[in-house]
Amino acid sequence: MDLPLFLDALFWGHPDCHTTGRDATYQYARTSLLVSDELPGILERWYRPPRTQNKGQRPAGARHVLEEFAVRVTSSLVDKDMEHIAPHFYSDPHDLSKDHLTTFNFMAFASTLSTEAPLLWKIIYRVVCSNTQRQRNIQKNLAMVILCIVSQGQYCRSSRRGLISKIWSLYLKACGLSARAFEALHKLGILMSHKWAANAYGVLSDNAMKDVREVIHKSPWVITHDNVNIPMRVFSQRLHNQSHFISGCAATIWVLPDGAKLPHDTNRKFLEYQAESSKSCFSYSDLLYEIPEKYTRLKEHYIHHILRVLLDSPYFQDYNNSDADILQPPPPVHELACGPDRIVKQHILKTQDQEEASYDGNDKAILEWFRQLGISGEDELKKTGEERFLVWIGDQLTVERLRGLRRYRHEDVNSYDRMDWVLPTFGWFHLVMAFANSLHKQYLGTSAGIGGLRQAFDILQRKGLQKPETKGPFWAHLDEALHHIGEAHLQASWLAAAGVSSLSELTSNSPTELYNLAVKVYNDHASRGAVTKMENMPQSKQDHVQTQFTMWNTDILSYIELTDAIKVGDVGRMEDLLLTLLFRFAGGGNSKYTIEILELVQGLRQEWPEDIRQSRRNFVREHCWLMNRSGKREAWTPFDMGQEQNICDIKVTYHSFGPGATWEYLHKVSPAIPTLRDLQRHMEKEFGTASRGTRHGAPTKEADVAKLTEQYLKSGVHTYEEGRRLKSPEQNKADDFISRGAADLESHKTIENWWSNRSYTRATTEIWDILETLQVN
Repeated sequence: MDLPLFLDALFWGHPDCHTTGRDATYQYARTSLLVSDELPGILERWYRPPRTQNKGQRPAGARHVLEEFAVRVTSSLVDKDMEHIAPHFYSDPHDLSKDHLTTFNFMAFASTLSTEAPLLWKIIYRVVCSNTQRQRNIQKNLAMVILCIVSQGQYCRSSRRGLISKIWSLYLKACGLSARAFEALHKLGILMSHKWAANAYGVLSDNAMKDVREVIHKSPWVITHDNVNIPMRVFSQRLHNQSHFISGCAATIWVLPDGAKLPHDTNRKFLEYQAESSKSCFSYSDLLYEIPEKYTRLKEHYIHHILRVLLDSPYFQDYNNSDADILQPPPPVHELACGPDRIVKQHILKTQDQEEASYDGNDKAILEWFRQLGISGEDELKKTGEERFLVWIGDQLTVERLRGLRRYRHEDVNSYDRMDWVLPTFGWFHLVMAFANSLHKQYLGTSAGIGGLRQAFDILQRKGLQKPETKGPFWAHLDEALHHIGEAHLQASWLAAAGVSSLSELTSNSPTELYNLAVKVYNDHASRGAVTKMENMPQSKQDHVQTQFTMWNTDILSYIELTDAIKVGDVGRMEDLLLTLLFRFAGGGNSKYTIEILELVQGLRQEWPEDIRQSRRNFVREHCWLMNRSGKREAWTPFDMGQEQNICDIKVTYHSFGPGATWEYLHKVSPAIPTLRDLQRHMEKEFGTASRGTRHGAPTKEADVAKLTEQYLKSGVHTYEEGRRLKSPEQNKADDFISRGAADLESHKTIENWWSNRSYTRATTEIWDILETLQVN
């Protein structure tokens, strides 16, 4: 018997070597070897025998046999680990929910796998990371790499183990991954198929619609809707297949905090109060003189904005006394509370193939929204007419159409048909746009005109701002340019008021001295009083250039004040500006927004009751002007801006291009957009990519502002020159919209025309037996 036969027999290869109970000699011998400290060394030498006298060729040993054996054992253990953790990768169809997709913790999941499948984890860790790589790796998250490999393996074993693959599929689909690339990654086992992802969008959409149908019966909410215009292009033209431009309608339900909930009888009490209060118009004289403190508050905030122009300049970055009390912002007037309990949630409804520019279009759109919300049955419509009170927010055209429908139907037989349940309210984002366009119209001038907007656009090489546009990024560019031009004018005013050649010379001044200089800048270069004083001078001594740009400073401060008040959520400051806005729109020929301001003032001062809990005016101001989607202080946004952002996502971010870009697809995908958006943010947070591509990085403005300031100093637009006149005054002279609007309103002609179109008595009958029942989709 040789050694191989002996070892084979000893280790259970021969029946006589099995333990029989009579003689355990074989058992003892085997055990002593198998548990001995020498066994690992024996195996190591079998695998890697030593050289003879440390020279010559190394013996082969049992390397080949041991390697094959190790592969078989390791494969068995890996297979055991993969099957052990397989239940973690099973994905139920109910996992396609917003809560699951946006709360899945990848690191916690990876930690679970490393604990329950340690051998598998160690093997893959060794595959993806050498000792050298482990020391110098600074970018890759190895746990996420291993998790991805394990997920691929599980998905390849069974399509039902696609938990991670589903999340990645929806995320990359939301990021715009092409169908061809999608299928390539599906072949690699990383993603589900493209067809699955498209169907998953439908599931997410259905779940979102189910959620919104439930939430509208539990929480307070408002609604916005607006038109959406999309070019539909085709690759092969036929009589029935042509490129065309479609106009649809998109809406969003905004779920307010629970603190905004109104009593069930709000609808009835509001209508009873309005029936009497709407018979008379608000007092215009009270609007002018009732609250003198308002003008003091505005002046304090204007002075603070003038101070910020100085303190935010590069020269004051190291100013030691910037935290002095006298340099801090004035107290808020009515600043909205922020925090997690003030977060507004949103639900996008299904985009519909229905224009909303006409009265009939808006009427059909409302019926469609009610169908989608599941409140279109006879009982629900009656409940809407008698119990619900909905604030409907939109741009000026949308609000005008809704108000017109209420006016045309004021004699219908029940409160639903009369639309007594809706309060149309304009969105402040579109009002800010109208304000910016008014400034553009007033101060555009010519390229040769000193200090005008067109000259500034030419100097700064800002393209596409010479003519107002309603499409594209025109307003964003105009808003940015107005702030930069306004800052340059105010810097030049600082230099003129202080009598210095550079703002750096003011860094030695105390906070009190700087505040007093800011007051001087306001009184002499940025107030209506300064404009009036200049205009009252003898005609031969008037400096028309300085007068015009003192008026510019006054007007741009109002614009800066409004945008800042919106950002911080101070609705009191926004209300303080209503009279200024009324003057501007009336004097600037914007009759549409003149009516909107008059309607708002009528509601605030006359028609909205005070004796209801959370009085109507406070409800509108505190919950229907601005919203906060993060709970942070400087994160307030007008509702109509949120609607425009949703429309952007519908048209661009989550829009399918090519033959698949049909109304049916848009209709299906729209409600899923908030979930997809939240999923993207969650994944970016999980993998540390949130800082890349999530917001526009604006270049520094200092060079632009400095160049304009230098030009204004050279031209001396804020320095008095006796008898100076504007070049080509018929083109460069800016009309005084504020004074013209004040004079127009003082004559009461505008107010009387507005009042004559809204002074009517609404019916109060409640006849429901002829109500047309709408069928729920």
